[in-house]
Amino acid sequence: ICDTHIYYFTTMKNFNFSLFLSLFFLIILLPESVDAKRINKKVDEQGVDMPKVRIASFKGDKACAISYTFDDALRDQSILAAPMLEKYGFRGTFWAIPSMVPETEEEILTNSKKKWGGITWKRLKEMSDNGHEISNHGWSHKNLVNLKSEQEIRAEIEKADSLILLKIGKKPRTFCYPYNAFNDQVLAIAMENRVDTRTRCSGWGYRTTTQWMNNWADGLIKKGEWGIPMIHAIIDGFDAFPSADVLDNHMAYVKSKEDRIWVGTFLEIASYVKESENVRLSVTPRKNGLICKTEMTLDKKLFTEPLTLVIEITGVTSVKATQKGKKLPATIASDKICIDFMPGDSPVKIRWKK
Repeated sequence: ICDTHIYYFTTMKNFNFSLFLSLFFLIILLPESVDAKRINKKVDEQGVDMPKVRIASFKGDKACAISYTFDDALRDQSILAAPMLEKYGFRGTFWAIPSMVPETEEEILTNSKKKWGGITWKRLKEMSDNGHEISNHGWSHKNLVNLKSEQEIRAEIEKADSLILLKIGKKPRTFCYPYNAFNDQVLAIAMENRVDTRTRCSGWGYRTTTQWMNNWADGLIKKGEWGIPMIHAIIDGFDAFPSADVLDNHMAYVKSKEDRIWVGTFLEIASYVKESENVRLSVTPRKNGLICKTEMTLDKKLFTEPLTLVIEITGVTSVKATQKGKKLPATIASDKICIDFMPGDSPVKIRWKK
């Protein structure tokens, strides 16, 4: 019938065919539009909200992140840096050279150069138990790029992994290149069964002032970036600060901005960043809540850092979030809800009250 009508009208002298097609498709599509409005009206009547939902770039939806990393396990990193970090509620990453780590305090005192290996295994274990990351800086601090064979490169990395696992009880999931030297081959080997390696950093030492470090932190906030300081000695040893107060005053400044800066170990932040970049989120609305599902392609044995789910919503007075039947950490702000969850796991079920 439609073909007959189109043929009839197109033979009419003054017929406007474009106008006819517009009217024709309007009539055909009109019921669908009406149905869509009816459905939306029904959803609104049931009180089902669909706010914007996203994965935060950094934990807690902070603006930026900092990982304080310390090279070579120098003595005053244990005496000064670790307690300083703990004073402000922070934790750092300490890159050890296993072949140079002393077994006793007496060995440290006989090391007149104090260049490397100033923290005993016992103290490194205590630092690890207190939340700091103790990780791999190569078996003997050799420049891996200069090694002649793949076997030598692997030996420097794997021997260090094995001894740290034996002494600390945790196998390193990160790596720091001695002399910051790496090429494609070294990078590929170091990244095997690992979350990340330190391929960039900001060197801090005797020329660094508190004001410069504070400005650097402010820059991270503005740019939304992850900063990685490389620190050696604090006051005694290679590239030491003029005084411990230089670093301490900076950390106090960062603490004053903890609502915008996440301070975590290199492992924690590297894991978070990669997980957030490799997760797919799907959201199903329900009355006064949501069901959120995620899929992640990364190895869950290596990547174990919780992500922060952000629900942009106002007027919420209470919230309950569960995953696998367990209650999840959740915070309410004036314009959002933040929930920490494990990606690629079972669905996150959320309900709130206004």
